[in-house]
Amino acid sequence: MFLIWGLLLLRTPTYAAAGNSYQTSTSFKKWWPWCLLLPGCLASWTKYVEEYDSMRVARCDARCGENPPDECMGICLTSNYTKPGLCPEQNSMSSFEAACLDACTGDSHCPDMAKCCTHDCGITCMHPISLDGRSDLPAIPESVQILQQKTNQVLLSWRSPHSAVRGANNEDAGVRYLVEERHLLGPRYFESRLSSWSVRHVSRKPHATLRDGLRMGHWYQFRVAAINSNGSRGYSKPSRPFKTKEPRNPKVPQNLTVSGARVVNDKLRINLRWKQPSSDAPILFYRVFWTRMIHGPTNDSILVYRRTVPKDKTCYELKNLELSCQYFLQVQAVAIYGGERLVSQKASKVFNSTDYGKFAATGRRSRRCERHQDGLHVRRMICHCGEIKARLVWPANANADRYNVTWRQESCSASSRTRDPDSHRKTMFRVTEKSHCDVLQLRNNCTYVANVRNILGKGKLEEHGSSIEFLATGCHHGRHKEIGQDKSSQCKSKSRMRRQYFGF
Repeated sequence: MFLIWGLLLLRTPTYAAAGNSYQTSTSFKKWWPWCLLLPGCLASWTKYVEEYDSMRVARCDARCGENPPDECMGICLTSNYTKPGLCPEQNSMSSFEAACLDACTGDSHCPDMAKCCTHDCGITCMHPISLDGRSDLPAIPESVQILQQKTNQVLLSWRSPHSAVRGANNEDAGVRYLVEERHLLGPRYFESRLSSWSVRHVSRKPHATLRDGLRMGHWYQFRVAAINSNGSRGYSKPSRPFKTKEPRNPKVPQNLTVSGARVVNDKLRINLRWKQPSSDAPILFYRVFWTRMIHGPTNDSILVYRRTVPKDKTCYELKNLELSCQYFLQVQAVAIYGGERLVSQKASKVFNSTDYGKFAATGRRSRRCERHQDGLHVRRMICHCGEIKARLVWPANANADRYNVTWRQESCSASSRTRDPDSHRKTMFRVTEKSHCDVLQLRNNCTYVANVRNILGKGKLEEHGSSIEFLATGCHHGRHKEIGQDKSSQCKSKSRMRRQYFGF
């Protein structure tokens, strides 16, 4: 199968990969264009670009030619290389170039064409001079032109001025053209908001076809550098900016599922989950709808509920559902493009609460859909002597001396309700200097709300904190009755010690 796929690719004159595109020709006999068509070699070349400067990789690629690629590239990339050109004079350096620090130990440590230059106050990377007189370097490409097709495809071409380094077919011998791009999302062009330059394409011809990876609603700009085994003179002037087609609405949210069904205070709770859809523009938030039909003595009516879910969440817990009703569940993605909102079609699902047992949770992961705020989360939850112990974790705050942690029971399932009707009103607390806290004595199948607030200097308590709601689970019913006598006495001893230490 892979052999057939490879042969088909070899018959194709152009190949485009998402993120980077590589153009090849059937007349190329060297290893690297064909190697880039194969997943292993493409990953290897991409690894070089991620680890080393892209212009350095292109130079080594031109130098290695038909030699074994891995061995030659490895030696070339790790060896010291003196880049062409001279270091500028001291009086022509900018204040940044003449900084008093040791920023490099050789030309190989400097990006692109920059050389490692010594001056009165230190060693820094500087742009070289005296490159115009070099006859062993290819000329800087000129006049980068863009031809945009009806489809999301772009044809790039540029002019390569006459160079002293020419091949038998009047082409630059061993030259690699490195195409870089920068982009901006939005209806209007702002040069100050463009992204950093990144490698987009590698070619041996003065043109390129970019098929995939150009995203809708983006402005793009390109530049090209010609590189041979000796180095490069630099990049061309950036092309004119151009804009792709207007972005489409987001796709429909995928895999809409119901899980974690449970009864709390005679009301049903379920977790509605979905997968993030593809979108040309960044997703801003989700809208969740649930609809219930009400049959009245005179006419029927429909109750529609709506909630907004942050973009980084693909789960929402529906509460207070009736046990013998049919619900129509929907999720919609909303993206932002400039000042305009783009909305997807709604993913829909019919849920009959009479059959909620089919969607009951079987484990802690599927049952929880906690509210996650400012990094506060439940790292682990274990059964300890018939009760639940949960560890809360949050990011450390450099301005906080300590942290005030409070938690209280919000509700319980019918099988876990305590004889004390006021137990859910009791708020427990602890003060800790660490950015985590073990919350003890939680009841199985009960929902808790925890809050963490920073204690600042002079004992001042932060007004608001980070809150999270979670379901305590992990202890099977009757499990504490099965433990041995020694283990039971050990749990009782630990319980007495905990009451003495914590007061509960």
